Amino acid sequence: MKLLADENFPPSLIAELQKKRHDVKRIQRATRGISDINVRVQAFKENRTIITFDRDFLKTKHGEETVSIMLFSFSKYTPEEIKPFLNGAIDEIKKLKKKKKPFTSIYSEQGITLIK
Repeated sequence: MKLLADENFPPSLIAELQKKRHDVKRIQRATRGISDINVRVQAFKENRTIITFDRDFLKTKHGEETVSIMLFSFSKYTPEEIKPFLNGAIDEIKKLKKKKKPFTSIYSEQGITLIK
């Protein structure tokens, strides 16, 4: 799975995904401080799904719908408490990617909510 972890995505969760052999590129190391629009551009160019905790990614303008986004929404959970949910998130991303259309979704302790 090719993922692009936004700046706010915890390094411990990225490491967990990498241990499971997912191709995760980290904004923290690659291009710290870039705008959300540039994160979208990078994800599009590299065919990656953005994983983030940043709700600003739910706001899209015309033409920005061309990338897939998985927003993690776990209020008051530590990264350690979120780890058990990672496999479910990856499974949901795989299902959505099979449809060959960009998606925006929220993943939380209740499951997935598809926004677009």
